[in-house]
Parts: sequence; structure tokens; C-alpha cells
Amino acid sequence: MRLLSLAVFAVLALVIGAYEEDGMTLMIGGASALAAVASMPSWRLSTFLTILADLFAVETVLFGIADLVALLGYWPHAYEEYELPRYLPLATAIFVIVIFAVSHIPLVRKMMRIADPFFAARTPISIRPWPLPPTILRQNLYARINVFFLILINQFQVAVSLRFNFWQRDFGNAIQVADEAHRVAFWYQLMVVFVPLATIAIVAGIIEFFVASNFVLQWRRWMTASFTSRWLLHSMHYKLALNTDNTDNPDQRISQDVGSFINGSGTGSNSGNVGIYNYTIQLISSATNLVSFSVILWGISSALKAPIFGVEIPGFLFWVAVLYAVVATGITQLIGRSLSKLYFRQQAVEANFRFDLARVREYSEQIALLKGENREIERAGTVFDDVFRTIRRIIHVRTWLIAFNQFYSQISVIIPYVVIAPFYYMKIVDFGRFSQSADAFGNVNSAMNFFVDRYIGLADFSSAIARLTTFEDSFDKTLADEKKEPRLTAAPGSGPSLSFPDVDLALPDGRKLAHIGDLALIPQESALVVGPSGVGKSTLFRAISGLWPFGSGEIQQPAFARLMLLPQRPYIPIGPLRDALAYPAASSSFSDAQLRDALYHVGLPALVERLDESDNWQMRLSGGEQQRLAIARALLAAPDWLFLDESTASLDEESEADLYRAIAKALPNTTLVSIGHRSTLNAFHRRRIAFEPHEGAPATVVSAA
Repeated sequence: MRLLSLAVFAVLALVIGAYEEDGMTLMIGGASALAAVASMPSWRLSTFLTILADLFAVETVLFGIADLVALLGYWPHAYEEYELPRYLPLATAIFVIVIFAVSHIPLVRKMMRIADPFFAARTPISIRPWPLPPTILRQNLYARINVFFLILINQFQVAVSLRFNFWQRDFGNAIQVADEAHRVAFWYQLMVVFVPLATIAIVAGIIEFFVASNFVLQWRRWMTASFTSRWLLHSMHYKLALNTDNTDNPDQRISQDVGSFINGSGTGSNSGNVGIYNYTIQLISSATNLVSFSVILWGISSALKAPIFGVEIPGFLFWVAVLYAVVATGITQLIGRSLSKLYFRQQAVEANFRFDLARVREYSEQIALLKGENREIERAGTVFDDVFRTIRRIIHVRTWLIAFNQFYSQISVIIPYVVIAPFYYMKIVDFGRFSQSADAFGNVNSAMNFFVDRYIGLADFSSAIARLTTFEDSFDKTLADEKKEPRLTAAPGSGPSLSFPDVDLALPDGRKLAHIGDLALIPQESALVVGPSGVGKSTLFRAISGLWPFGSGEIQQPAFARLMLLPQRPYIPIGPLRDALAYPAASSSFSDAQLRDALYHVGLPALVERLDESDNWQMRLSGGEQQRLAIARALLAAPDWLFLDESTASLDEESEADLYRAIAKALPNTTLVSIGHRSTLNAFHRRRIAFEPHEGAPATVVSAA
């Protein structure tokens, strides 16, 4: 649709431009034709950039038709004051072309790879468009409406700024002479022009802030949910840890980098909101500002001759602003070019430091018992040294960058007046145009310095993009590795048994751990897996669950059976005890009576009346109590097959025996498979599976009744 509308309009503009011999119309037609070429589907523009290009294409056609109507003399005479500037359709067509051009920049491609899923998702979303009632929209439609609205309101704010610029001219002329006519003009400009304009600008700013803030919040919510789901589903969090080296601190990438990417809400630069919203929608606003005020500056310059050389330079003031901004941008890049890598490094070392401190909190009891506080203090100091060195390098670079920015900001205030003052004193321009020129010069310079003003934030933004991109690369790499051959797989078989036909267990580096020639575990026949540490017993359980791809062969899981694996150290979430007990199911899945019975059966009567108590149960319970709680979960879940990986090792032999008797009584139809080292466990298992190690060769598995 964008291609067709631009192409039709381009032909129309070129024909009318040639007929009327109007150069501007021919330029608009040519730019529209190029924009149509840039809109060809074969270029495969990203979803987000497509939304931007669609809006500018619509504006090109609408503004262009209005320009053609005025050119052909059909514009209503009563609205001559409201004729649109002729550069508008040309500018919007150029914006379409620029969007196509920047889409090939590597950094932009990375940005769009992260941003596009939000704008392509078709999931329903509930919104409250006050004062309208709540409504349901598709995600992609909601995103498109918000982007369109925010760009349009930013363009409206630019139009208000333009009107302010002309107000400055008229207001300056009104105060130039102290007579009655100018006094009336003064109050007219102040009360009739300025007050309504200021009111409109304030209201527009409030609306823009409210809509933009809610939009980026919804965007962050969606992206956070998306990354969290992709990280956790299908045990990806575990597989990433096994397969990749560049997924340090995924929690930080989700909690911090997503915010930094969208709206610069991360830490590091302390430079305000400098996320993708700023570098797209607000960048477009700056570009619109640049075009609009450049036209004013160019028009004012048409009557100026350079005071020093006495020659007329077309667009003199515009070229001075361009030169000034280009020099500033070059110096800023020269000083701060290393900031992006430094911020990337800072995020990594800061996260490592936080992780180390979190581990101290998690293992505080063990550290206290071992009197390891001094060692932890020493380690914390060593880890923080990396943070210290990195931040010190950032401070060094930023000091020079801020010094230049401060100098640049201060001198930018007077530069337009210094440039224009000679023309004022030579009486080439009056005071009103002098004020207007200075304001236009400042706006052009500010728009061209968009990246200079946000350079520190851009470095932080780039590092956030890099971390999210490498995070996504890790997902892709892990999924690709799962398809490589040879690999160990686990899938439901056709029968009720758990079979291992010619299976090899290996380490991630390829070294073989153990070979299982032909083994089958039969339902209702409990089995005890034994062998020295490090031969692959726990790895076998991981492979049965489908978490361990390293090796070869296919483990055939029991058909239509529910499997549950309990590790030696259980995970207990923070919160109400009933949630910790029911995990991973919802506590509402079980009645209070079922939860209490499970606690009684595993020997935790003291916890029966504490189901609604919230606590850090991982810290509150002893190792043995944690293992009892994990067994209680199994009693509630009632799986067909239950695998215990030394899940009672923290208990004494008598307590361990009581738990096994409780499992046998509560789950008579569950097939139990255990890893253990105590001989007392033989009494609770009918079959024994032994891993026999061999010097310099993989262990072999021997089964005995």
C-alpha cells in the first residue's frame, strides 16, 4: 500500500511539475519516487521501521496533494494564511528514504531485532484510554497507534515552536520603539498570541509525557515477560549455563538492560532517558525541528551578506550552524569513543559483584559456621577492584567529555548572537528578526547536536543493545546445538518401561563419562543407582529428564507417565509456606488438609500451622528439613516415576528409612529410582544399578537384582 500510494503520487507530482515548470514540485515528485523504491517489499524493512515509513508516506501524499492544490490555484482564498510550507512533502519523502538507509546500519539492525517482536505480536492487551472505558486491542495495533500518535504530537510541538519563533520576531519589534502603536502591539503579542501558544505547548507536553510513559512501560512489561519466558521455558536457563560463555548475569539483562534499551532506565551514564524511544521518535522530532528551522534560517540568510567578505552566501546562518555542530560532534566522538565498551564492562563487573554478595547472603549460615567472613571480605574487595578500575576509567573519559560539553553548552548560548549581531548593527536586520534569527539558529544547532547532547547515554544504550543481542544469540546458539549430532535425547517411548538402548553419557567438552549398553527399568520395580562420585549417576538423571544433551543415543521414557526428579539440594521459593510446599504447582491445587497431611507424613509437624506464614524458607529450614519438604512435594504430586538424587542424604539413617516407608505407603503405584551411597537403602529397592569406573575409559553400567 505504501509503495502504491507513493508511486501514484510521484507520477502525479512529476507530471504537474513538468506542466507548471515548477522546480519544487519536480523535487517532491522525484523524492516521492525514490521513497517508493525504498518501500519495495523485497527490501524487507523491519516491523518498527515499517510503521515509521508508513506514517511518513501518508504525510508525503497528504502534504503533497495540498501543495499541488495550492500550486494549481485551488487553495481556498479564505485560508491563504494556512497554506502548508512547500518543504513539508519533500521532507517527509526524504524521511522515508532516510529510514530505508539507516535500516542497513549494523547498530540499527541490532536495535530492530530486539524491538520488532513487540510491534509484531498479535496477543490481546487490555488498555484504559481515559476517559473512554477499558478496551481490548491487539498488541501490534496498540503499538502502531501509540507510535503514530507520539510522532504526530511531536510534530505538532515543532509547529508550536515555529509559531513561537515568529512570535519572537513580532514581540521584539513591538518592544523596539516606545510609542502607543508598539504598546498595543506589545500587549497583543503577549496576551493574544503568547498566552494561548504557551497553554497549548504545556498541554501538549503533558499529553506527550503521559502517553509516552505509559507506552514505554507497556513495552518494557512485554519485553520483560518475553525474555523471562524464553529464558525459563524448556529449561533454557539451565541449557544456557551449559552451552554458552556469554550469558553472564541473565537476571541483570532482563531486569536492567531491557529498561535501558527502551527508555534508558538503567544505570551507568546518569544521563536521563536515552533508550530506543529517544533515539527514534524523539530523533524524528529533532529532525523535523531541524528541517523547519533550517528553512527559516535559510530564508533569513537570503538577504544577508557576510560582514567580513561582503559577499552573499546562500544560507549563511544555516551553514554556520552546520559547521559548528559538525565540529562539536567530531570532538565529542574523539573524546568518548571508548565509553560504549567501558559501560559494557561496567555492567558485567557490577553484576558479578552483586551476585557474589547475594551468594554470601544465601550461604550465610555455612560461612558463619566455617568462620569464613575474612575470606569473604577479601574476595569482595578483589571482585570490587574490577568495578573500581572500570569506573575510574569511565570517570577519566567522562571528565574530558563533560568538560567539553560544559564549554560547548555555555558558548552555544552566545554563538547565534555573535554571528547575527554584525548584521543587526549594520541595520541589515531589525531587532525582531535579530531575535528570530538567534532562536532559529539555536534550534537548528540543538537539533544537529542531538547525538552530542546524548553521547554519554548513547554509549550506555549501545552496551545495553550488545548485552541483549548476545543474550538472544545465546538462545539461538543453544537451540542450534540441540540439533547437532551426535546428541543424547530423551523422548516418550511406546512402552511402559524406561529404556536405555546403547546410550553414551558425555561431558560438555566431549569426554565420555559412561556407556549404557542395554538397560530397561520396569514399572513398580524400584531401583538403586550406586557408584563412586563423578562417574555420571546424577548426569544420568539429568539425561532422563531431557536436560543433558551431551552424549549419544535416545532414552525412551515411559509412555504417558509423569516423571518427577528431586535433587539433593531442593529449591524453596521465598513466600508463604503453602506455595513453597506445593511448588511447582499452585498452592490452590491442594486443600489445606492435603498440605497438612503431607507435612505430617514427612515428619514436619511443627510446620503444619504455618502454611500462611511468609519467609525465606531456604534460610529458615535445616538441610534435613528442606529435604523432608521436597519429599512432601512428591507426595502431593503423586508422580508415576520418582527419581531421588541423594534427596535424603542430609538425614540420619532412621529418618531416611521413615521417609522411604512414607513414600511407599503414600505412593504405592509410583516407581522409585534412587541415587545413594548408604547400604541401608538396599532394603527399599528391588534392583541395583552399579556404575563401574575404568581407568582411562568410560564407566560401564551393570544391573543386578
